[in-house]
Amino acid sequence: MITIDPMKPHDALAIQRQASQLVQLGIERDMSVDEARALAEGNGEAWTVRQDGRIVACLGLKETFPGAQAVAWAILAERVGAAHLAITRHARRRIAASGLARIEAIVREAVPAEIAWAMLVGLKPAHVLRRFGQTSETHILCEYIREGD
Repeated sequence: MITIDPMKPHDALAIQRQASQLVQLGIERDMSVDEARALAEGNGEAWTVRQDGRIVACLGLKETFPGAQAVAWAILAERVGAAHLAITRHARRRIAASGLARIEAIVREAVPAEIAWAMLVGLKPAHVLRRFGQTSETHILCEYIREGD
């Protein structure tokens, strides 16, 4: 059974992250309690997905300019398996339902699955960021722009 509930700070600390998510922008690090609290309780929205009680994802929209712009983020667990479709659909629905003018995410060019997932949730590749981050890797800025407002 898959459930999706508002994220609690301890969810982001408890998830067993995929190996590919242990490094962010070239920096290997663990999330602090304060960072987890900011994701769960700060501007924007945050969700925890459980499959049979095990946390398989934490995801959300962290508003960088409240009411206007956000960064889409996701932490996926090892062995996400069959829950992947539910996670992707939830992320896509939340992005499409958002009233924000701009939602963005930065993904690694060398990891096609990151680009593919950004596109599956409704973001479009917009800009190449060469030599970006701690290890100077090429990244892709993906974005969703609400048109007509």
